[in-house]
Amino acid sequence: MILDPSTASQLVDAVAAAVVVLGIGIASTRSLGRMIWVTAAQSALVGAAALVVAAATGAAHLALGGVLAIGVKGVVVPLVLGSILRRSSVRQERRPVVAPRVTFVLAVVIVFVATAATHDVRLPVALDAARALPAAISTLLTGLLIVMTRRKTLSLVVGLLVFENGIALAAFSLVYAMPIVVELGVLFDLLIAVVVAWVYSRRMLDVLGTLSTDELRNLRG
Repeated sequence: MILDPSTASQLVDAVAAAVVVLGIGIASTRSLGRMIWVTAAQSALVGAAALVVAAATGAAHLALGGVLAIGVKGVVVPLVLGSILRRSSVRQERRPVVAPRVTFVLAVVIVFVATAATHDVRLPVALDAARALPAAISTLLTGLLIVMTRRKTLSLVVGLLVFENGIALAAFSLVYAMPIVVELGVLFDLLIAVVVAWVYSRRMLDVLGTLSTDELRNLRG
């Protein structure tokens, strides 16, 4: 072990708090570019949490999972999404289902509800990171909120990434039980989703000239 459990718990709590703050920022912004790169930072923090836990517990699979999370979700996926954005003339979510200010309030409410719901929950784990569980739940729900309130294809992919970050934070920081095979499967599925979104977005831009999913309603028979 490189870190003692007390120091590791404090670091995980700090990372969890930062992940929540970034999630609220993602949910409340209109800028697609900002959403992509803030999500990249959030993904990198989730990977960093895994590395901290690995340093405290000696779990090699968590260290590898953290490196993969940082490399794939923190670097590769944002670069792919950035390339899609550069092809589009639209840089903002112009007509979200819910206004960004309302989304901000909803995201904050989610954090308070998740914190209250898990206030007395104590998991039998080596690290006493009290903020990790409410942070994981609120991040997961924030990802769902983004998917439900946005129209642009890139925003939907970002919501999926935020959702997966919540799951990964819980797996890495709380149960230490995401085997590397499972993590590889999750990352592979995520990459497939991003590649499909890339192809789908290019086709939408070529045919419709926009990334808004509202335009797809005209294709209904």
